[in-house]
Amino acid sequence: MDLFGVWRSAKAWSKASRWGVRAGLIVLTVVLVALGAAGFSSPAGISAMVAWGVAAVALFLDLTFGHRLPDWAVGLVAGVALLVAAQLQITGGNMQPWITLHVASAVLAYCMLIAQAMNAAVYLLQDHALSTRRFGGIYALLPSLVPLDRMGSQLLGAAVWMLGLALTIGTVAWSQGAAVPLLKLIASGVAWVACCAVLVLRRRGELSGVAFARASLLAFIPALVAFILSFPRAS
Repeated sequence: MDLFGVWRSAKAWSKASRWGVRAGLIVLTVVLVALGAAGFSSPAGISAMVAWGVAAVALFLDLTFGHRLPDWAVGLVAGVALLVAAQLQITGGNMQPWITLHVASAVLAYCMLIAQAMNAAVYLLQDHALSTRRFGGIYALLPSLVPLDRMGSQLLGAAVWMLGLALTIGTVAWSQGAAVPLLKLIASGVAWVACCAVLVLRRRGELSGVAFARASLLAFIPALVAFILSFPRAS
């Protein structure tokens, strides 16, 4: 699809191939978590992790830095790695590496949401300064609205995917009897849905910069609740 899009200069095909890679990453994540693959404990696990890692890195570079790797190359490498894993007959294993990935991705997502909340607050402060024609003092130290808005969209987009990854792993682990607090999963799910709604509305142009900043702060509330619930309770 990507090669056809480049050959025919059809952006719709290239965009569809990009979403295909993203969907493939989600499906592969669910499959690997369900198998409980023990990461580097076997050649098949290593090959499957390579396929997952290539798609994840491509998504990270695209959402965070706007640098898009060729989808045909990503699909080719991931596909070959999955074929090798299938020939080596990947089997179930220890779940612990995925619990570690769950914690790491959740922490990264919460850090991105915290950064976006701070970014949104600065955006609203700068917008207030411009509307009231205050250009001196602390307002002179604030960044301009355009980079703040662009940074906010990138941060929220990356946070949605990282939080979705953490939520997927946590849900599958909980269904298999792992000690994952259900209340935390529910709060994380609410936060993920809220962030997705804000991001989609912004990408469709239905939210102005100010409305996007305010909605980001509102979406941060359930994420903050989930983050607090992540701390272990003293017995």
